[in-house]
Amino acid sequence: MTEHVRITYDGPALANHTMDVRQLAPALLAFGDLCEEAGRAIFGDTFALRVEVKASFRTGSFGIDLSVVQQLTQQIIDWLTGDGATAAANAKAVLELIGVTSGGSLSLIGLLRWLRNRRIKRVETTANGRRVITEDDDAVDVEERVVVLLQNRQVRESLQRVIDPIERDGIERVAFGSDETVLVVIERREAAFFRAPQAEDVLIQEETRLIPFSIVSLSFRDDNKWRMYDGQATVFVTMADQEFLERVHRNLERFAKGDILIAKTRVQHWHTASGGLRTDYTVLKVLEHRMGEPQIPLPYGQ
Repeated sequence: MTEHVRITYDGPALANHTMDVRQLAPALLAFGDLCEEAGRAIFGDTFALRVEVKASFRTGSFGIDLSVVQQLTQQIIDWLTGDGATAAANAKAVLELIGVTSGGSLSLIGLLRWLRNRRIKRVETTANGRRVITEDDDAVDVEERVVVLLQNRQVRESLQRVIDPIERDGIERVAFGSDETVLVVIERREAAFFRAPQAEDVLIQEETRLIPFSIVSLSFRDDNKWRMYDGQATVFVTMADQEFLERVHRNLERFAKGDILIAKTRVQHWHTASGGLRTDYTVLKVLEHRMGEPQIPLPYGQ
């Protein structure tokens, strides 16, 4: 159940077979995260891998021998469910799909190198997996599981951290393989291909409704962010009604304490890249501007 991987960093700074621990340690930890996250992405949350550094450090530029072991508890679960053969192959499959040991099909590393940061236009289902089509209509067929790894942010960020050292002065490439066989070499000029995309905010819900706002403060800057009170909280609102803004700029709209705007408003709820929530308000159309404090109604006669 144990697979062996050798990672070798090379460059002028490593001529004496030494490497700054502040560069090495994060890369090794990232490789452990990479294997664990890839295993979970492919085989589920109960699957567990452990990456160990072997005792012998070989001479060379700077090479590290690692063992990738399926956790004993997971091995027992697989044996009890009669899936021993699968258990023996899982660790090997993870490393092959990442691309750090030999395999018969295009790996995650191979796919990222092929993409070269080109935007993916679409992914199609094929008889044997998925077809990835780029913005320039280039296409390649890959396993479904490779696409799963491509989409997993934790896998991508861990792989980036493994490759990060080659962007430091004096370190020019990293090689992956087993024993004395080098499977893949990534040069510094290729490092950008392996950077994980920046996390983006995701729109959860969007609705348009009429909202009465009282004005807290106005803004005439380019972003037109007005502070408004919606009856529950003070919020920043983007004033996108250009006709209303033009009336404001021409002094055709005057404001006083207690003014109310009744506005057709777009409300967007976002899941932010940092894991939180954000709500954006945009006034699309001011339907009514009620001036000042309401007057006391009097019973005037006819």
